[in-house]
Amino acid sequence: MKNKKKKIKRKIKWKIIIKILVILLIMIIIYLSIKLIPTNHIVVKGNTYVTDNEIIGNSLYNNYPCLFCINNHKVKESLLKNPYINNVKIKKNLLGEITFIIDEARPLFFNRDKNRLILSNFKEVETNNLQGVPILTNYVPDELYEKLINGFNKLDKDVISLISEIIYDPWKNGDVVIDETRFFLQMNDGNHVYTNTIHLDKLNNYIDIYATLEGKKGTLYLDSSSDKISFSLF
Repeated sequence: MKNKKKKIKRKIKWKIIIKILVILLIMIIIYLSIKLIPTNHIVVKGNTYVTDNEIIGNSLYNNYPCLFCINNHKVKESLLKNPYINNVKIKKNLLGEITFIIDEARPLFFNRDKNRLILSNFKEVETNNLQGVPILTNYVPDELYEKLINGFNKLDKDVISLISEIIYDPWKNGDVVIDETRFFLQMNDGNHVYTNTIHLDKLNNYIDIYATLEGKKGTLYLDSSSDKISFSLF
């Protein structure tokens, strides 16, 4: 006689299945609870030139949707359309608070030739608000123009606000160009300054230099590699 094969009946382990389902249900509830946390508070940090309202309005959170309903990448992408914003960090917490930490570009000068405000990130803005920045009054060759922006990037904000006009003014002796990188600056205090793209950072010492002039008005020469300061009275 042939051996009869015994059929093995497998019992369904309902207790284990129920436990797994319960765990999955708890995980889904937790996920949805976090996902649907309402936005209760919006904080904006690091901004000077772009208002809180502008940032919130462009952040996709102006209507206070649920905190995690919008992807951070989309929010960042929307905010970076503003030329003043170089970068933004986004932080969220389980209390319903979202924080935007803004890295802003600075206004450097107004280019009259282009009729644009030039920012430290090289972007240009059409605006009537010059925000206390100097005016570049004439055309500058492209290569020097980039160096001018880089040079102004190194200047203190307070120093930039002291400059009234920037004039590209190469130093010539007859038909011979001695310094094609030279600029003439008219200061708000009435003084004149000669500088160039190589030594533009010397302007950061202008406030200290001005204090030594004792109210005298004239022309300051900061276009030399010499540590000596040349000043001629009007």
